[in-house]
Amino acid sequence: MIDSTWADPTLMIAASAFAIGVSAVAWSMRVAGTSQRRSMKWLARLAALEAQLEKSDAVLSAHPGLILVWDEDQSAADGGWGDPKVFGGPAALASLMSFSAMEDEDETPVGRLLETLGALPVEEDADGDKATLRQKVRDLRSHGLAFAGAVITDEGRPIEAVGRVAGGQVTLWLTDPAARSALDTGVFGKLYERTADLHGALGYLERSTLPTWRRSADGTLVWANKAYVEAVEAASLAIVIKDQIELDAAAREIAQTAIDEKRAVEGRLIVNVQGERRVLKVTETPMHASANGGLGGCAVDISELDRTQTDLKRHIESNRRTLDEIPTAIALFNADQELAYYNQSFLSLWRFDDAALVAAPTHGEVLDRLWNAQRLPETDDYAAWRKSQLKLYTEEISGPDAERAGAEPDEMWHLPDGRTLRVAKSRHPLGGVLMVFEDVTEKLSLERKFNTQIRVQDATLNTLAEGIAVFGSNGFLRLHNHALKKLWRFDGATLDGAPHIDDLLQTIRPRCDTAEPSFDEVRRRAVSMSPDDRRPIENGVITLTDGRTLSFGADPLPDGATLLRFLDVTDTREREKELKERNALLEDIDRQKSKFVDHISYQLRTPLATIIGFAEMLDGQMFGVLNERQEDYIASILSASHHLRDLITDIIDLAAVDAGKIELEPGNVDIKELLQSAATYAALKAEDTQVDLKVDCAKDVGVLYADERRLKQVLFNLLSNAFAYTNAGGEVSIGAARAPGLMRIWVRDSGRGVSAHDQPQAFDAFVSRGPGAGAGVGLALVKRFVDLHGGWVRMESGLETGTCVTCFLPVSVNALKQPDEPGDDQLQALAATGLAEKTSVRETIDAAE
Repeated sequence: MIDSTWADPTLMIAASAFAIGVSAVAWSMRVAGTSQRRSMKWLARLAALEAQLEKSDAVLSAHPGLILVWDEDQSAADGGWGDPKVFGGPAALASLMSFSAMEDEDETPVGRLLETLGALPVEEDADGDKATLRQKVRDLRSHGLAFAGAVITDEGRPIEAVGRVAGGQVTLWLTDPAARSALDTGVFGKLYERTADLHGALGYLERSTLPTWRRSADGTLVWANKAYVEAVEAASLAIVIKDQIELDAAAREIAQTAIDEKRAVEGRLIVNVQGERRVLKVTETPMHASANGGLGGCAVDISELDRTQTDLKRHIESNRRTLDEIPTAIALFNADQELAYYNQSFLSLWRFDDAALVAAPTHGEVLDRLWNAQRLPETDDYAAWRKSQLKLYTEEISGPDAERAGAEPDEMWHLPDGRTLRVAKSRHPLGGVLMVFEDVTEKLSLERKFNTQIRVQDATLNTLAEGIAVFGSNGFLRLHNHALKKLWRFDGATLDGAPHIDDLLQTIRPRCDTAEPSFDEVRRRAVSMSPDDRRPIENGVITLTDGRTLSFGADPLPDGATLLRFLDVTDTREREKELKERNALLEDIDRQKSKFVDHISYQLRTPLATIIGFAEMLDGQMFGVLNERQEDYIASILSASHHLRDLITDIIDLAAVDAGKIELEPGNVDIKELLQSAATYAALKAEDTQVDLKVDCAKDVGVLYADERRLKQVLFNLLSNAFAYTNAGGEVSIGAARAPGLMRIWVRDSGRGVSAHDQPQAFDAFVSRGPGAGAGVGLALVKRFVDLHGGWVRMESGLETGTCVTCFLPVSVNALKQPDEPGDDQLQALAATGLAEKTSVRETIDAAE
C-alpha cells in the first residue's frame, strides 16, 4: 500500500517547485555557456577579419600609387571630392604630392592633389572628347562609367588614372610611372616583367600567321587573332565572337573532346580558305587543370605536308606497281629478318602462293620452304649454305670493295630445273636485307650464241677476199681481217695495237701512186658524226706504187662505227678493159651487119620487083596462053617472090627499129575492126592450109590509141607464124579484151607448140627452131613494135598443146571514150599506177584471166 505522506498536496507542490528551480538553474547555466562559446567564436572570427583587413590594407599600401575609395555617392559630396579612403604607401603619396600646386592648409594632401589633377584632361586610347579628371570621377560616382587613361602635368609627366566600380564602391587608382619604376627591381617589378612578357606573347599571337584562339570553359570563343579572322573570312573579331564563327564544325567537336577528357586533343580539318583547299592541324589545349578552365587553340596549315605525303604515297604506290612490272624478282627482309616486301616476279620465280607470304615469314623460313620444294641449288651441307646466306644480318660483309657498298658479291644459283639466277644481296638503309634475283638463263645462252657468232664472224671475215677494217666512233680500229694485212702488207704489230685512223692513213699514203683525196673523205666519215659526212662511199679506186689497183668503199654502221673495205681489182680491171675493147669491136660488127643487111635488102628489092613484075605479066598471059604446068610454075614464082618481099620488108623494119629510125604514127584504132581486117587478110591462108580461123572479141572492146599500121604488122606476123606451125584440121583464133589500164590482143593456135627450151629465144632476131621454121624475124619484129607502144609480149606454149602469144598494150588517155569504157580520169590513174611496173600489171592480168 502507498505511504500516506506522499499523498499530501503541500509536499507535492513543494517538491515540484524545487524541481522547477533546479531545472531553471541548470538551463540558465547551459545558456550562459552557449552564449560564451558563441561570443568567443565571433570574437575569433572578427579578429581574423581584422587581420585579413590589415593584410589587405598592407597589400594596398604596397601599391606604388594612391588608391582612393568612395563609399558615398556623388550627391553626398555636395559637388566636391568627398571624403575618400586613401590607400597606398607614403612614398607614392609623397611622389604624387609633388604635383600639387595648391597651398591651402585647410585642405588635406589628397584634396590638394585632386584639385590640382582634376582640372587636367584624361587622355584615353579611344578617340573622342577629352574630359577632365573631375568630370570623369563625377561620371564614375554618378553613373558608374569606368575610365582608364593618363593626365599630363604641366611638367609633361604622365599620371596614370584608372576609375572602376567594385562592390558598390568607387575606386580611383593614381600611379606615378616614375615611382613605380623604382619598384621594378622588387617583387612587383618581377610581376610587371611577367605581365610585360604576357602582353608580348599576346602581341606575338596577334601578329602570328597561325590562326590562334581562346575558349571559355564551355567551349565558347572568347578571343582570336587576326589570322583566325582572315581564315574564317570575317569582317572583325567582334563578329567572330558574336556569331561564334568556327573554322569548321569539326573544330567544335575537337574542343568538346578536350573539355570532356581534360587533355590536349589534336584533329585534322579540311577547309576552304579564300577559295583554296587547306588542310589544317588543329590543337585544343586546356589552359589549366581546373574543371572550369578555358581552352587555347591553334591551327597549323599542313596543306603542303599533306600534298607531299599524298605525292609520297602516290610515288610509293607507283614504285610498287613499277617493281611488279619488271621481270626481276625483288624481296626485302626487315631488321627482324621478316619478309617485308616482294613483287610479282618474286612469286612467279619461286612459284609461291601469295597467301603463303602474307604471314611475313623470316628469311630462313623462306629458304627452308624452297629447299623442301627442291627449288634451291643442290648442296651437300644445306645448314652451312643457309648460314652463309643469313650472315649478312650479323657478320661483316666480305668481298673486295663490298664493305663500302654494303653488299655481298653477286652469286650464281644453278637451280635443279635448269635455270640460272644471278643473286645480289645488300643491306637496306632502313635496316634489313634487299635481295634481287635475275633469271640469266636466256642471257647466258645468248652470250654463248653471241660468242659463237663472233667466232663464226671472225672466221667468215678472215675467209673474205676483201680487206675489212672497222673503226669506232672515236676513230680507233676495232676490227680487221687477214685480207687487210695481206692487201696492205701490214705486220701484226701495226694492227693489233688498235691504231687511230689518222695513223693508219699516214702509213698507207706512201704506198699509193698519188695522194688520194678520197682518204680525207674516209677520215671524215670515221670521226665525224654529222649526217652529211656519214654517207657511204662506193667504187673508190686506189693505184699503188707496186702496180696493183684496189677498190675501196666506206659504210657507216648503226652504232656510229665505220666500215672500210678494200679489194684487189687489178685482174678485174684488166678483164674489164679487154671486155670493153671486145664490146666496142662487137658493136662495130653489129653496125656493119645492120648496114650490110640494110644495103643488101634495098639492093634485093630492085631485082625482086623485076621478077615479080615479069611473073605477074606471064601470069596475066600477056605474051600468050600458058599451059597448066606453066601456070603452076608462075604461081610458085609469085608466091616465093611475095614471101621474099615480105621477109625483106620485115628485115628492113627490124633494122630500122634497132637503129631507132622508126617513129610511131598513133591514132584511135578500133580493135574490133582491126581484128576483122586481120581475119579477112588471113582467110585465104586459112583456106589454103585447111585451118579454121576464129575471131574472139566483144563488140564493145573499144578503141586503142596506137599505130594502126604497126599493129597490123604485129597481127599479120603472128597469124603467119600460127598458120606455119598448125597442121591441117587445126584451129587458129584471134582475140582482144580489156584489162585495167591495158588492152590484151592474142593469137592462139593448136599447132605443135614451142618447147620450154626454145621459148626464151623465141623473140630474138634471126633465131629459128624446128622444121619449117622461118628466118626468125616475125616474132622479133612483133616484140619490137609492142615495146615501142610501151607494152610487152608473153608466150604460153607447150609441145603438142599449141601456142598463145599475147600482146599487152597500155590504153592511152587520148583514146575515145566508149559506153562501157573507164573515163579519162580513171585511165590516167591506171596509167600512173599500173604502167610504170610491168610486173605488177602482169600479175593483174593473170588474176583477171
